Amino acid sequence: MKKLFRGLDWILLIASTARRRIRPDLLIAALLLLIPAGVATFCFLPRYYSFYAPGEIVSVQELGVNGSVRFCYVREGVTRNLYERWSVQRAYPGTQFTAIDRSSLDELEDTKELGALLRDETIRNALVNADELAAEPHEETQTDMRLAELIAEAEDYYGDSLGLMLAIGLVEEARQEDLSGGGRYVISGTGTMEADHTVGSVGAIREKLQTAEQYGADYFLIPGDRDRFYYEGISNEEEAQLAVKELGLSLKLIPVDSLEEALDFLRNLN
Repeated sequence: MKKLFRGLDWILLIASTARRRIRPDLLIAALLLLIPAGVATFCFLPRYYSFYAPGEIVSVQELGVNGSVRFCYVREGVTRNLYERWSVQRAYPGTQFTAIDRSSLDELEDTKELGALLRDETIRNALVNADELAAEPHEETQTDMRLAELIAEAEDYYGDSLGLMLAIGLVEEARQEDLSGGGRYVISGTGTMEADHTVGSVGAIREKLQTAEQYGADYFLIPGDRDRFYYEGISNEEEAQLAVKELGLSLKLIPVDSLEEALDFLRNLN
């Protein structure tokens, strides 16, 4: 028993000495340093999210086309941690995030490359289709030169959804028309331009509608794809109609099946 009590005495002595040696103010300072370090570690741990956020509507004149209409794009990308996600959310309220894993990053890079190829294809289709509707079609060499110019101007935009509005702008330019009624209407829209003049389906319809509303669009042209939507989910036309109701948007939706149908609507509007 005496040995036991002597052992306890030594433990108490060591604990008492430790208390005397550790200053409370230093202990508090250490804890205060650990808190932000822990928060920073938590915020910067790898967590991957893809996102869509409202973007802008851009005049086709930004691509060097003498037209009055505008195409619509959305911001999209990937955040790699919670801090980046918070920064994007703060900069662009209404951003939609989807959790992804690390392996999906390579797939997204491949998707970007594909998006660039599809963009160039829809630009070619827009140029050729508009030329077919022009009073004086261009020579092949002129078309090739103009195509290279348009692709260079559009390199900052991702995907092929600018095709329809670019084609309308090129028709305006060729025929010296102003389908916005001299600026009376803000005409925007989205949709690919296919080789047979049809308007193809695109993604991020909801975000594009929010963008167009934010920038004061009066009319928004969308693919009239209710009966020819080949992907999972609902068509662009149906999704847009639902979004307009849910978000209480004031712009007018104009589903169009082809370039000619879009032109007919705008000409009748004016």
